[in-house]
Amino acid sequence: MFKNVSKRYKIFIISVSCVLLALAIVLITLFYTTQNNIKNYLSLDVLHLPQENKIDLDSSSDYLGQPDMVRTKTGKYIVVYPEGHGHGSLIMQTSMDGKNFTKQECPESWKNSQEVPTIYTLDRIDGSQYIILISGKPYWVADNLKADGFQYSLSKDDGEIWSEFTTVYSPMDCIVAMSSLTQLKENGEFVDKWMGTFHTHKFVNYKTILSFDENDDVVWSEPEPILSEYREIEKKNKLCEIEIIRAHNDTLIMLTRNEARGGKTSMISYSNDEGESWTKPVYLPYDLSGDRFSAIYDETNDKVLISFRQIIPHKPNALSMTKFMTYGWVLWIGNMDDLLSYNQGKTIGDCLLVLGEDSSGDCGYSGLVDENGNITAVSYGHFLSSDKSNIMLTNFKVEDFI
Repeated sequence: MFKNVSKRYKIFIISVSCVLLALAIVLITLFYTTQNNIKNYLSLDVLHLPQENKIDLDSSSDYLGQPDMVRTKTGKYIVVYPEGHGHGSLIMQTSMDGKNFTKQECPESWKNSQEVPTIYTLDRIDGSQYIILISGKPYWVADNLKADGFQYSLSKDDGEIWSEFTTVYSPMDCIVAMSSLTQLKENGEFVDKWMGTFHTHKFVNYKTILSFDENDDVVWSEPEPILSEYREIEKKNKLCEIEIIRAHNDTLIMLTRNEARGGKTSMISYSNDEGESWTKPVYLPYDLSGDRFSAIYDETNDKVLISFRQIIPHKPNALSMTKFMTYGWVLWIGNMDDLLSYNQGKTIGDCLLVLGEDSSGDCGYSGLVDENGNITAVSYGHFLSSDKSNIMLTNFKVEDFI
């Protein structure tokens, strides 16, 4: 009797082993035969920024999040970022050379930032310059945070003194406010009005106009959807994190993140009436596919520079849990006319410059500054450690890569 049991057990073990071996062979075959190479999706040359052009700006905490940066009229660089992913107490650092930064004391209310900070210089028509810092206040269920509009802080003296946060449009759900802040024109001339953009968890993108009243106090217009005519496209692709670039012919170019992924890239749209209406969004080439675009025009080299978190929306292989491929934090270098004349599916640009390698996809929100062809860029990412994010600064010249 026991001999028969032992025999049956051996047969069972052998059968299970054969099944497991066959399954392993199938999985290994599937893994190797479905390998996807990111290079197959890119038409532009991919260059890598040398290590000597990189500076570890801050790695003092386990997680330092999404930074932004401006350079003021006096030449001061101001970098701000949260101590945490999105929300968290804000940290500000300043520099006069774009390389050596010092942490500064922040207003008490900045400890209660609820979203990624954005910072902009406001060049007024009277020649003065203000600086504004904005932080959205969306709901985050995991952190028990409720939607509360957005908040802003203003400096009128080159970032020396900042106002405490003022909250407006509560209880709106405002994410990445303001992802862009574009100075507007009337009758062909700049005026003291700026169009800001943000989005909600339902991926409705809004615009609001910043201006100043007779007492020189900040006024934000009632937020209104900016892509309402294309709501189905906006909803299907989960468009968000709008960046707007003003072209030399005053066309406004909109770049948007595609959060739906699904094999689809980011999108582009145009406005010829100061953002009142927009063309139907179309998909960008893989060379410009990613999240949180930040763009500047480099007049010295007549180039547009677009910093972003690269997202190629395809799995590395059939078994991968990751649904995208990426080099990390990259910079697209190209011509303004490339963007203006873009036809869907067309390759545009000169090259892609990898500023910081990070395969996690948790990087790339950045500030971008141009000083006579000398580019300074800052981002967060897992650049030093796979389990810790730091703030990294880069300095380089575009002419070295084109």
